[in-house]
Amino acid sequence: MKKLKIPKFESSPIKRFFLTYKRILSISYKVNPKLLLYVTAINSFWGLTNLPVLYINKTLIDIVIRSVGTTDLITPLKTIGILIFLRALVEFARAATSNVNSFLTRAMGEQITAYLERAGGIKLNSLDIPLVESPDFQDKYKKIERESNNRLWGMIEPLSDLPNAIFTIVSGILPLITFNPWISLIVLVVTLPDIIVNARIAKKDYEAIQVLNPKWRMWGWIHWHMIDTRQFYENKILGNVNYLARKLFKIQKEIIDFQFLRRKKRATARTLASIPGYILSMVLNIYFFALALLGKITLGTAQLLYQGTNLLSLGFSTLLNDAVSVYENYLFVTDLTWFLELQPQLVSGKKIPSGIFTKGIEFKNVWFKYPNTKSWVLKGVSFSIGPKENLALVGENGAGKTTMIKLLSGFYKPDKGEVLVNGINIFEYEQTKYRHLLGVLFQDFSWYPFTAKESIGIGNVNKIRKTEEIKKFATLTGVHEFIEGLPKKYGNPLAKEFDQGVEPSKGQWQRIALARILFRDSKILVLDEPTSNVDPKAEEEIFEKIIELASEKILILISHRFSTVRKADRILVVDNGKIIEQGNHEELIKKEGEYAHIFSLQAKGYQ
Repeated sequence: MKKLKIPKFESSPIKRFFLTYKRILSISYKVNPKLLLYVTAINSFWGLTNLPVLYINKTLIDIVIRSVGTTDLITPLKTIGILIFLRALVEFARAATSNVNSFLTRAMGEQITAYLERAGGIKLNSLDIPLVESPDFQDKYKKIERESNNRLWGMIEPLSDLPNAIFTIVSGILPLITFNPWISLIVLVVTLPDIIVNARIAKKDYEAIQVLNPKWRMWGWIHWHMIDTRQFYENKILGNVNYLARKLFKIQKEIIDFQFLRRKKRATARTLASIPGYILSMVLNIYFFALALLGKITLGTAQLLYQGTNLLSLGFSTLLNDAVSVYENYLFVTDLTWFLELQPQLVSGKKIPSGIFTKGIEFKNVWFKYPNTKSWVLKGVSFSIGPKENLALVGENGAGKTTMIKLLSGFYKPDKGEVLVNGINIFEYEQTKYRHLLGVLFQDFSWYPFTAKESIGIGNVNKIRKTEEIKKFATLTGVHEFIEGLPKKYGNPLAKEFDQGVEPSKGQWQRIALARILFRDSKILVLDEPTSNVDPKAEEEIFEKIIELASEKILILISHRFSTVRKADRILVVDNGKIIEQGNHEELIKKEGEYAHIFSLQAKGYQ
């Protein structure tokens, strides 16, 4: 049994932390360096404004106390007016700073999310299909999709908040250090239990998400199936939406109940851990105001010291909680950096394929089974195709026909044997260049919600502006008239969800997909059930044109319709992972084997 291995980090935790931080700082700076610096500067300013507010409040209280009972109120009122004006300016500046910081932070988060969606899509498509298809990878990737975009900014934001925490500590410690430096140390010690609890909770949160990953995936799939418009017809006919809703409710309840208990424990732990801080605040408050009553310090000084203690506690808490936040988000972001650092395991070669074929395609004793499965899908398959030959593959579903195409495309590597193109093992080619040779229409082709022109032109993005050539292939596959009849013709969206959008039928989609692959103008053309939704008469016309178009190419056709297959130069009959017959139509009929038997069954269906 072939077990797929998921790549893991091999560096030490400390090294991994700094590598992760370096990577996300690089991403954030790349996304918008100015915005990152602005947010950091604004947070620094916020921390700096704490100290003047403290001293303004102290001075106001002391002036009021000294002026009680005096006959000259004009002088103190002038001073009080100036101080209140200054405090209003500082408070306005803090409010404005907070508003600016809020929208800049949100903008930065949105830009990072948008960047990661693009970068993640590119990375995902660069990876090997066996890795991407594995359940372990899917669990981890779905968690990355849910968590990492926000978590990445959750690591950056505390860093930008660091100056605020430092200046808040400075603002709180300056008045205290001249009065009694030991108070500062006591405040720090009392803050530690809250920090320790938060760090432990962060780790447990990450572990909990690991447990819930498969359930999250199923939640997402069921929800998508209920809201995707392409599923509505079957949902309505089968009347299965209530069943899906009940199944979704069960999974949601399991997740929500699990999360509720976890958050309840977290809230309880954090509440208990914060009690020492409240007790210290109460004790110091009584102490400072008792000193004021005894006349040892002024009431303004008592207020200053009390607020300084609170600021110091807030500063320590902010600084250490920022560190915890970095740690908490780091646990999730390690998954993102793991993903971004992944490299294909099917190593690409360096050879550049030639556009001139002296040899065609050869499967040499190919054995293959899918990862994490026991059964062989292909068993010693050997055959060759000439550089200008068209070949048909026929056989029952599951015989191994589409698997051959996946191996030819380099999506998987044979367990034994090799696949040669133009006499060279395909994995010796640079894979991006090699796939330029291929034009493959799979059964599960893509339905793009773009314009009709773009939906065909995306087959070769280098020629996507060549409208006349796009129309040529649309005409060849018989979809030109349909497109010309649309409100915006080739500029019409192919999805009802968009303005004036039209949803093509399955047959029309298939013709569009076929036109897209033909527009690619590749050396090797592979069509897997390309006209299964097209009527027989139109299919006949389309294939006559395709065979003519592919006269200088390699054409591989997979079809269950023998009326189409019989036109091929050579036919391979595949059964249970082996080639059991081969020859042209007439030769195989004369053999009176499996091909002749299936052909006769189809022929009876038309009698």
